[in-house]
Amino acid sequence: MVALNIFYVTLIVDFGLQLVFGVLSIILKTEKFYDFIGALTHISCAFLGAFYNWNTSQHFSFEAKLIQAICISLWAAKLGTFLFYRVIKAGSDSRFDDAKKNPVVLLFYWFLQGVWVYLNILPSLFLFHTTTTDNKLLYVSIIGWVVFLVGLVFETVSDFQKTVFRNNPANKGRFITTGLWSISRHPNYFGEILLWYGIFIAAAPYFDTNWAFFTILCPTLTALQICFLSGIPLLENGGIKRWGNDPEYAKYVSSVSVLVPFFMCCECYKVPLKGAEENQATGYNSTDQLEDAEVQPDSPNV
Repeated sequence: MVALNIFYVTLIVDFGLQLVFGVLSIILKTEKFYDFIGALTHISCAFLGAFYNWNTSQHFSFEAKLIQAICISLWAAKLGTFLFYRVIKAGSDSRFDDAKKNPVVLLFYWFLQGVWVYLNILPSLFLFHTTTTDNKLLYVSIIGWVVFLVGLVFETVSDFQKTVFRNNPANKGRFITTGLWSISRHPNYFGEILLWYGIFIAAAPYFDTNWAFFTILCPTLTALQICFLSGIPLLENGGIKRWGNDPEYAKYVSSVSVLVPFFMCCECYKVPLKGAEENQATGYNSTDQLEDAEVQPDSPNV
């Protein structure tokens, strides 16, 4: 019974935080702390899981639990700091312009964040409630943590390179093709997908039920959302509209992988050099939405 309790405890903490701060955001009519609370929820649930039932006599696989919690917290701290700085600098988050007008919609956004957090940590919860004392499994988990670190470095470095590029006035209206962006058109998304698969791999050796392996759907859902919904399609279509007349952009798209570095396979986005006229019917606000989406590569909950 104790082993299962961690699932319910983290669920209560997760959605409890969203409810409290969701109501607070409605009262204050602000969304500025939305992403910060999302990051804080990840960290809170991760360390709650790692230290849960700490007073037992054996401290089952505590080293693996602690490292897993630290990995999740590193990503969350990076995310929270980056997005909180962005919204403070901008003064608001355009994603919530309409939602702030309707308290029910705004609260639903907070609910979605709770679902997003829980899906992210679900594979780790099976690690956190393990009762195994086999330390050899730690060496298997190291593979997952290495994958996680590679993904985190990819995401962090590419975000930093994009920020530096944007902050240079000489680059206004231009697209980045340097650094990691020279080997992938969306290296931040590649890192985001990779790090969550790493978290799953690290947790998998400790699964004590076959059902737990179905949590591979959690990072897979993130990958599918990024690849086919509000991630890459949004930016690729926006890029075509914004730079579709530019031969250099056409060359960039045709020579650089859309996601996996150096892997030019199943490329779905081509740049017909017919200008932006073909895309006028979409009503897409390329300047605002394109930039908003690109600086937030890792919040698929909204």
